[in-house]
Formats: sequence, C-alpha cells, structure tokens
Amino acid sequence: MLAAIVLKLNLKIHGFHTKTVSRYIRYVSSVSPYQLPHKISFLSVVGNYPVLLTFALIALLYYVDKKIRHRPTLPLPPGPKRLPLVGNLFNAPPGDEVHKIYHQWTAQYGSDVLYMKIATQPVVILNSSKACIDLLEKRSNNYSDRPYSAIDELLGLDFLLVFMGYNQEWRSHRKLFHQYFNSVVSPQYASEQVKKTREFLSRSLKSCEDFSNSIRLTLGSSILKVVYGVDVNDLNHPYIQDIHAGMDCLNEAHTANKYWIDFFPMFKNIPKWIPGVRFKRFAEENKSVVQLMRRKPYDDVKAAAETSPVAPSMTSILLGELQTLSTQVSPDDYIKEEEMAINVTGIAYAAGTDTSSASVAGFFVAPATRPEIRRKAQAELDAHIGLSRLVDDSDYNSLPYISAIALEVMRFRPAAPLGVPHRVMEDDEYNGYLIPKGAMVFSNIWAALRDPNEYPNPDTFDPERFLKDGKLDPSVRDPGTLVFGFGRRICPGRHFSNMGVFLIMASVLQVYNIEPAKDSNGDYVDLDTIKYAPGVVATPDRVPCVLKVRSEEAKRLILEAGDAQ
Repeated sequence: MLAAIVLKLNLKIHGFHTKTVSRYIRYVSSVSPYQLPHKISFLSVVGNYPVLLTFALIALLYYVDKKIRHRPTLPLPPGPKRLPLVGNLFNAPPGDEVHKIYHQWTAQYGSDVLYMKIATQPVVILNSSKACIDLLEKRSNNYSDRPYSAIDELLGLDFLLVFMGYNQEWRSHRKLFHQYFNSVVSPQYASEQVKKTREFLSRSLKSCEDFSNSIRLTLGSSILKVVYGVDVNDLNHPYIQDIHAGMDCLNEAHTANKYWIDFFPMFKNIPKWIPGVRFKRFAEENKSVVQLMRRKPYDDVKAAAETSPVAPSMTSILLGELQTLSTQVSPDDYIKEEEMAINVTGIAYAAGTDTSSASVAGFFVAPATRPEIRRKAQAELDAHIGLSRLVDDSDYNSLPYISAIALEVMRFRPAAPLGVPHRVMEDDEYNGYLIPKGAMVFSNIWAALRDPNEYPNPDTFDPERFLKDGKLDPSVRDPGTLVFGFGRRICPGRHFSNMGVFLIMASVLQVYNIEPAKDSNGDYVDLDTIKYAPGVVATPDRVPCVLKVRSEEAKRLILEAGDAQ
C-alpha cells in the first residue's frame, strides 16, 4: 500500500496520467503470482511478485524523475562511462595511489576537471593548481563544506575539525584552535620542538634501520607537551600508541572506495550480520580506539588537576576557563563547551602527527638516494653554523637550501595526495562545465604538484627549482599553497608543522649522513620499493635508512645536548 501511494504521488507530481497505473497497482496487489502472464511468472520464485514489481517501478520512476528535474543545462565534466543508477560504482579506481590514476585521466579525457558518480553521489576531481585555486580558494564561499561521512560518524571521527561541515560548530572549533596555533602564538612552542628534535638525534645514535616510529614519537611528543603538558619519551607510551592506532583507523576509513556506506548512508543502521556489512563491524571494533585518542589525555590532565597543580599547557588553560564558566552558564551549555575543549585538544594531538611524520619520512629517502643534495645542504649548514652549536628555531629563515629541500619534499611526496574532499553547496559553472550542488570535490594535490609548466622535470627530486641567486625564488609556487588546503579550510596548524619538520631536517643533516639501509644479503635497499599506505595520509610503511655521525665533533654535540635535556 505504501509503495502504491508513493508511486501515485510521484506520477502525479510530474503530470503522468495515473488512472491506468492505479488500476494496474490494484490488479497486481490482488492476484497471485501464479495468475500473472507466463512470460513473467518466473518471478514467483522470489515470493510476492507484485510488491517487487511495484518497488521496481518506483526505482525506475525515481531515476526518470532525477533525469527530468535535474537535467543539466550545461555539460558535466568528462570522465569514465557511467551506468544507469549505479554510475561508476563498479569502475571507480581502487584505493592504492588512486591520485596517480586520476592524474592519467587528465590526458585521457582532455580536462583538468573530471567527473564521476558513485550511486547517487557526484564526484569531481580537480587535477591542476589552477582549478583548485579557482574553485576552492577563490570561490570558497561555495566550496567550504565537507561531505557527510557515515563511516566517520560511526567511528566517532567526526570530532576532527578537518571533517566538520561548514557550520557554526566548525566556526567555534576553528576559532578556539586558531587561538592557540596562529602565526603569532606558534613560535612560542619552538623551544619544545627543539628539545624533542634533540632527543631524536640522541636516539638515532643507537642502531636503527627504520625511523618511522622514532619520527612519530618526536612530532607526537612535542604536540603532547604543548597541548597536555605531558612529557613522553617512550615509543611504547600509551598516548603514542593511541595516536598510531587512531590514525590507522582514519586512514582505513578513508581509503578510496573501500567502504561503500559513504555512498549509501541511509543503510548505516543495518545489522552487522548481513553479508557485505564490513563497515559496521569495523566501526564497532574501532570506535573505542578513536575515543581513546580523542579524550584519554584530556581526562588524565583533568583528573590530575583536581588534586594538584599540573604543567602549563593548552589543556590546563582551558580547564581554568571552564572552571570559571561553570558558574556562569547552564549545565547543558557547560557540557557543550567542555566537549569543544576535548575535541580541539584531540584535534591538535591527532591531526598534527601523521601528516608531519609522512613529510619527514619522505625527507629521509631523498638525501639517501641523492648524496649530492646532502652534501650541498651540509655545506650550507657548515658555513652558517658549523659545529659550534646545534640548529634551533632562530635558523628557520637563514638556511635557504634547507628550506628548498623542505619545499621539494612537500612537492614530491605530499602527505595528503588528494587532500580532504570539499562539498559544493550550490550549482556552479566552471570552464563551461556544470559543477552540481552536493558534489564531493577532490583536489588532486599530487597531480597539481607534478604540472611540468610550474615544475619542470616534475618526477625529479630537485630542491634547486625553488632557488635563484642563492635565495628562495618567489616566482615558483610554494607547494604549501596547495598542501595545506584552500580558502576557509586552510590548515590552522601549518605554522607549528612547518617548524617541526624544518628542525628535524636541518638538525639531522647537520650531524648525520643519511644512507640506504642494507638487506640480509648486504645489498642496499631499493628505496623506490617503499609502499605508501592508502587513505587521507600517505604514510610510508617503513623508512629503511641509516644515520651515520659525520664526525666525532658532531657526536660530541649530540651527547652534550642529550645530557642537557
């Protein structure tokens, strides 16, 4: 009955003559499947044929309805062939380095703006810096939203600022985060970043052939100190393990086309025992992991503050403000404010680790494969500092070749190759194409940073492309204008991140030589075989390099710095 009503309403809205269809519905609802014409009686094996046929008609008319009411006045961007109803559900590229496939499509379809449709979800891919900036930057009032993600909601990842929709909740969270990580405040944290970098140098004196975890500890521990006032010096510390596990969940959830629920969110509450419902089991098994990452350090600091003074930090300041607020607002408003404090501290703690770690890991590979780059960088360091002291934050703007290496690392292997998708809030037109309302828009940053018109010989790692007359060349696009996002969604933690990455790169080159590790046969590991995890952040599965101290004087500096910590 409900199906019949919906069908009749759908027909009436669009001016179809419903009398005949009404008679047909009454007929098929009253007869047995075995009384139907012979040519269609085979459907009786599945049960109530009239109901199935009615819903099939509804689906067909819904499809016709979408075609009639939403027929574009402009052509859609080119892209792979779509099937009725399901679109590109079965021919969307897999999740492993999908950005490279999208890049190939630019030549295949003759456009830097491409279109797919996965079920009912339109997807637009921007494969050039011009398209990214024209739409996501210059038209950010229409492109600042984020698509709804059912898997994020089920996992509890929707607390992350980067995934929040463009609304008042996002504005409030971003304002609070910006208060602690803007360009004026971030330099105040540099001394802590210097300290953690020197701990990394000390750890690296020991035999180590994979620096992935050590890099994560260095960057994660500096954020933990700033945000929670907690000193962490152990790779096995629960907080570091929680970051690792939580970010693994995030990458798993956002591997391209792995979990179909984001394209069919109406099914997010179906039982987990139904075949094919992997997303439900994955979310149930890992939601607690995400929650540990989000609030365990905050709860620990809050509990400690109730009995004794705690170390100064972002969280200690927020706790003081919340205590004052508790006497001024209703209990419900207090809970909302505390949830925002938990989210914002968790955002800094989670999001600030993996992207920076991926960049630093990429840095280790480059000098190991190109020793002439290492030698040039060390010549600059020797001329500027020598071995009178270790690098610190005061050197940030005084080492152009090191800065050029950092820029080239960012360009050559961007930490988030496809960025984070935006959502179009209203129909738009670009280069004669329709960009439909509700489309999920991916910025293929990897492709944009391989544009030979902007970066000649883009597949070659070459820091000198950013230099002119011994200084950074302002005429060459800074990869950070793409890597850190666009418009109102630009990464608010980029100042802190840039300093942390610079300090590790410059400090390591000052006192160490970087070489490829050797395998069990004594041969150098082929660094081109390193695999990068799919997902939002392209993290290498390992960093098979070794560090060798440049000299006894360099070793003395490292040991003295370690003793001073």
